[in-house]
Amino acid sequence: MRRILSIASLIIVMSMTGIGHAANWMDGLPSVPVTAKPLDKVWAAVPEGGGDMAKVGVFDVVSVQGNTATLKNKIGTSFPNVPGALIHPIGNPSKLKVNDIALGDSWGASKVVGRVKSIEAGKVTLRYKFGSAITEKLMDHAQPLVSGVKPMALVIYRSMNSPYKGLVIAKGKGNVWISTDSGHVVTVPEATVLSLDMAPKGFKVGQTVYAYQWGSGYKQGTVTKIVEFYHQYEIKLVGKDKPEVFIFSEVAAKI
Repeated sequence: MRRILSIASLIIVMSMTGIGHAANWMDGLPSVPVTAKPLDKVWAAVPEGGGDMAKVGVFDVVSVQGNTATLKNKIGTSFPNVPGALIHPIGNPSKLKVNDIALGDSWGASKVVGRVKSIEAGKVTLRYKFGSAITEKLMDHAQPLVSGVKPMALVIYRSMNSPYKGLVIAKGKGNVWISTDSGHVVTVPEATVLSLDMAPKGFKVGQTVYAYQWGSGYKQGTVTKIVEFYHQYEIKLVGKDKPEVFIFSEVAAKI
């Protein structure tokens, strides 16, 4: 029993202090200075669960040590020695309008991609897909999408010759570090990465698009019906007998 308690105590201490060695996916990151200051809020990626997993979200800057910083999450867990390459400024939520596509972060909902449902007193509620359901949530932070192939931009990358979507968490030395939908990090050559176009103004019936399916990536199809303008589309995929409904964040204009 005493040994079990000791192990449990160690786990608690590690979770409170963010102790851990650099994850393998951090190999090769460029060395860049941290431009944020203590008390700033920033986007960042930190190792999670070992292996090639990363937690992406909005953190508070505790202190800066040249090319690294100590960050703190919403529950007070500290993450020391986070490389500057993984720390990025947050965007301006005041530039968002209703129905805009946004990147959001909130408790239990990190790196959310949704459309703006409402804006009240500067607070943004996003509508997005969570699991198999569409939900709405008030975000702690939301911002316009970053364009191009840059940190915090949504992109399309290829794995095993199939196109997938992800979020850029770092870039440099000709490579891009991408957080996937499953929370894993992949490193791919920048030349193979494309900006993700989700048609901010919506898709049209008859338009050729590419719909995202978990585990198999994007597949070509045709929009057969607008189920909910801006939000949901009925799409008949090539090789499928019947159309299926996809939310906007699962549909790309090109790959």
